[in-house]
Amino acid sequence: SGKTEFLNYFYKHSIHILIEPLLQNTADGTLAKDDYRTVQLLGLILELLSFCVEHHTFHIRTCIINKDLLRCILVLMKSSHTFLVLCALRFMRKIIALKDDFYNRYIIKGNLFAPVIDAFIRNNGRYNLLDSAILEMFEFIKLEDIKTLMSHVVENYGKVLDEVDYVQTFKGLRIRYNQHQDKLKDRDKATLDRFRREPRQIDEEEEMWFNEDDDFDEGEAVVPAAASNIINKKITQELDSIGKTLDKKTEGSSGKVFQNSGKSLINNNLSMSTAPLIPVQAETKGTALFKKGLVDYEGDSDEEEEDSSDILSPAKRQRFT
Repeated sequence: SGKTEFLNYFYKHSIHILIEPLLQNTADGTLAKDDYRTVQLLGLILELLSFCVEHHTFHIRTCIINKDLLRCILVLMKSSHTFLVLCALRFMRKIIALKDDFYNRYIIKGNLFAPVIDAFIRNNGRYNLLDSAILEMFEFIKLEDIKTLMSHVVENYGKVLDEVDYVQTFKGLRIRYNQHQDKLKDRDKATLDRFRREPRQIDEEEEMWFNEDDDFDEGEAVVPAAASNIINKKITQELDSIGKTLDKKTEGSSGKVFQNSGKSLINNNLSMSTAPLIPVQAETKGTALFKKGLVDYEGDSDEEEEDSSDILSPAKRQRFT
C-alpha cells in the first residue's frame, strides 16, 4: 500500500537526516550546545520522534535500537531548559507505554533509567512539573505491573528511591516487587517438591498403580514352586477319585450285561455255548478301561446304560431268528 511504501522510503532515506542534529549535539554523552535556538530545534525533533514511536511501531523501533537513539535523547535531560528535559522524558514515557519486550530489554540492557533517576535526584524533591512527570512514569510501571522494568528499578535504584517518603510510589513499587519475588519462590518450591522424593519412599498412588498392573497383567503368570506342587497334588487326588468312581460304575454295568445276556440265551432254549459271552465281556472291559481316563460328568451313568443296551442288541436280535 501507499503507507507501507512511504514508511519504507522515509526510514531508508530520510530518518537519518531528521535525527542528525540530535546525534551531533549528544555525541560524547554531553550537551555540545544548550542555547535557545538549538534547544528549540531538538524539541521539535523529539515531538516528531514521539509521534513515530506511537504510530510507526516496527520501523521506528528498529531505528531506535540500532542507532541507540534513546540513550542520546536522555542526554538532553542534563539541559538547563526544563521543557527540553520534559520532551526527552515524554519520549521515554511513550516507549514504556507500549509495553514492548524489545524496548524493555533495550532499556534494561543499556541501564537507561540512570539519567531519569539522576534528574529526579537533582530536582531534590521540589514540587514541579518534572517531579510529577517522573513520579507518574514510575506509577504507570507499578499499575501496569511491568515486571521486568519494576525488578530492574528496585534492584538497581531501590536504596535511593526508598528514601523518598513524601509519596508512596516507590514504596508501592517495593511491595509489588516483593510480592512478585514471593510468587517466584513459591513456584520454584512447588516445582522442586513435585519432583523431589525422600529415600526409599514411594507414593501411595505409584504403589497402587504397580499393584493394579500386576492384577491386570495379561502376560504369563509366574507361579511359585510351592504353589505349583500343591496344585499338582490336588489335581492328582481329584483324578484318582474320578478313576475309582469310574471303576465302580463300569464293574456294575459289566455284571448287569452278563446276567441279562445269560437269561436271554436260556429263555430262548438256544444251544449256544458261553463263548460268545467272552467277547462281550472283553469288550465291556475294554470300554471300562477306555472310560477310566474320562472326566466324571453327571450324564455318564445314562450314557453307560445306553451303551449296555446297545451291547445287548445282538442277543435280542438272535431271539427273533
